[in-house]
Amino acid sequence: MGEVLQHEKRGVMQMEVSGERLIENLIDEYEAQVTKLVYLYVKDWSAAQDITQEVFIKAFHALHQFNQKSSYKTWIYRIAINQCKDYKRSAYFRKNMIVNKFHSILNKETGVTPEQEIIQNEENDSVASHIYSLPMKYREIILLYYYEELSTQEIADMLGINPSTVRTRLDRGREKLKKTMEGRFPNE
Repeated sequence: MGEVLQHEKRGVMQMEVSGERLIENLIDEYEAQVTKLVYLYVKDWSAAQDITQEVFIKAFHALHQFNQKSSYKTWIYRIAINQCKDYKRSAYFRKNMIVNKFHSILNKETGVTPEQEIIQNEENDSVASHIYSLPMKYREIILLYYYEELSTQEIADMLGINPSTVRTRLDRGREKLKKTMEGRFPNE
């Protein structure tokens, strides 16, 4: 009996070592992509980096739950999206949004230089700002499909929805994006 327990303990230790190697490989392969994805959700670089760390910590602790039905990329992206949603529901995020809005109101009252106004207008006119203006259910589909180049099936697995729902949201998101960008490209 003692021999079996030692072997099992070694097996667990070996699993932990291989799990550490696996998570290191996953970090090497997906860290930059996950950070970009998280940034697209939270629009704050330092928060994106913190959330990315949390994503890989959660992935490490949940390696034994990975069921091989999807790719590691899809699995990690799903963890990242869930972390982003949790972050956006947190009191910390809501408090920071209020503080940031207050600062932006104060900055408008103090006056903006012409250079700052031009830069702000260019930022507001960018495609990304139009994407960010979409409701989250369309924005996340467009970002995952076009920027992360995931298939509709991978997105469906990641978000826990049907592939047909992904395609519908993608079509509706494109239509909404087209409407918000009307007049931006006069030659089209």
